[in-house]
Amino acid sequence: MIRQPMQRTLVVTTKATDLTLLTVAERREAAGLDSGDASKDAALLALDQRIAAAIMSECNIAIGSGNDPTLKQETLTETFYGAHVDRLLLARRHNVAISTLTDCDTALTTTDYIVDPEAGIVTRMRSDCPSTWRSSKVVVVYAAGFDTIPADLKFAAIDFFRSEWLAKSRDPLVKRVQTDIYEVQSTTMEYWVGSVPGQSNEGAVPDIVAGQLKRFRNIRL
Repeated sequence: MIRQPMQRTLVVTTKATDLTLLTVAERREAAGLDSGDASKDAALLALDQRIAAAIMSECNIAIGSGNDPTLKQETLTETFYGAHVDRLLLARRHNVAISTLTDCDTALTTTDYIVDPEAGIVTRMRSDCPSTWRSSKVVVVYAAGFDTIPADLKFAAIDFFRSEWLAKSRDPLVKRVQTDIYEVQSTTMEYWVGSVPGQSNEGAVPDIVAGQLKRFRNIRL
């Protein structure tokens, strides 16, 4: 069982400048536009940004000082205070590559630890054997995240994007619309109260998309 240090800080030292998950061409295709139709690009970009932010929130991506949370590749400096644990669980994961790691004032080498790049778990090694972290301060500088968006994450983002774009033409909270045409036309609209059917929670991400994000979910630290 991994127990986490009581205190930690996370700083984004090299941030991702673009937090969106889709390309211009993918946005247009998801919106049902021709590949050369740039008329809606500003609206498509704004929607992609909102979708990316919602997915990061759904996946509990850790917020670091210096940038909004993202699954895109960034360089981070994470400091653990009072690290008395079996293993360190980094706040960000996926493709983790450690550049420097210091235990108090001692710079460790790659023989002093093992990192699981997908899970972001760092194990202390002593004499080629797994050991425990017993330190007042551990500083890890590392890269984490995706340089190229993986297919499963992109697929989820496209599904979410298409759903939100189509919803622009309708109100998803409308339960029923009844129009009576007798002498004078009248329209009655009923709205859902609470969660919309097919949605098991109040979150922004639809259930069908949330189910596709299993790989990218993080535990709350």
